[in-house]
Amino acid sequence: MRQALSFDKTLMSSLNTKVTVSKWYDAKDRYDENKYKEAILELFDYVNLDIRKKYANDNETYFKVPHGSVVVEVEFTDSHFKVKAPFLKVGTDKRVPLFRKVTEVNFAPLNLAQIKLEDEQLNFHYSCPWHLCEPYKIYYVLQEICHNADNFDDEFISLFDVSPLHEPQITNYDAATLDTAWTKYNDIIKEAESYMQYFDQNRMEYFNWDILNITFKKIEYLIMPNGKLRTDLEKQIGDLYSKDHMQDRIQRGKSFLARLKAKSKEEYLEDIYEAESFISIKSRLEHDALKQNWKRPYESAAKEIQDKQYTGAVLTLLVGFYDMYYYNNVPDDINDKVVAVLGNASGQDWHVAATTLYNGMTAILENRPVRGSSGKKGFFSKLFG
Repeated sequence: MRQALSFDKTLMSSLNTKVTVSKWYDAKDRYDENKYKEAILELFDYVNLDIRKKYANDNETYFKVPHGSVVVEVEFTDSHFKVKAPFLKVGTDKRVPLFRKVTEVNFAPLNLAQIKLEDEQLNFHYSCPWHLCEPYKIYYVLQEICHNADNFDDEFISLFDVSPLHEPQITNYDAATLDTAWTKYNDIIKEAESYMQYFDQNRMEYFNWDILNITFKKIEYLIMPNGKLRTDLEKQIGDLYSKDHMQDRIQRGKSFLARLKAKSKEEYLEDIYEAESFISIKSRLEHDALKQNWKRPYESAAKEIQDKQYTGAVLTLLVGFYDMYYYNNVPDDINDKVVAVLGNASGQDWHVAATTLYNGMTAILENRPVRGSSGKKGFFSKLFG
């Protein structure tokens, strides 16, 4: 294993966001002017200009916006802003453990919204007076409801006697795209296994944490799965960053990778579709945020290259690049540069890949064009020997 991991471009048509940035400042201005309802309408325009056109009643006081397997209902009254998201229908069995779990979720991860039982169904709820509808807070509330409804629906259905209240509004990919996704999914897993086997045999098991981290995020980057696969990936990635002993985290990651490998094509494709969404689970990427997020991997990789630890540098930088995709909606200009950098480093010797990734990250951070890698020594190659 003398070469860096391979790179395949995402099958998604775009990784960009639907937000209209100027509307965010309009929302804040309306709130500062005590025009609270107008502030929320501007906030909706910030999220997606189609929301008011497609999902509002005639006087824009009631909205029903689909998000995954729930429909988020927003109501404007004279005194309050209200949100309700009907979640799951409750059956007759396992009610006590179900309600215990709901209580647990209401303590954490929920902070502002709550799940309540009403007429034998569980609903997310939030309400506050208009003067407390600060745009940041309302965006967070909507994100909290959408994200946790996505996260917990499959888990609750698998564990308790509950059933969905809505079918998600989805768009299926064409057969060729699905076949390609399945092939590349298996290729990603196979490559990860070969690298981990090599590191195990050469007593470099500590690199397996990076391999697992990169692999899970590559699977997400490939086509952004939905449903249980997305939730499982999110949980396993979170587990990699837990405070448990490193070897325990790596072992759990390997076990999860084995479960991913064991999926049939039908099981995998069940979660490969585009779903109608209200609030994205990802943040809008800005250049200043990218600088902050990349500061640690950039500095760590520089030291690793200086110490001729090229394998470590490559893995450090790849985690940084795939973190960017995993946590953010990426503007086209930044995405084009990152795709070029990852493509240039794909399959290169560790030394060449390390300097290629480092040079590319430097160019992106400095907002310069990304140059292709010819394998020849450039400025940073000479600097780091």
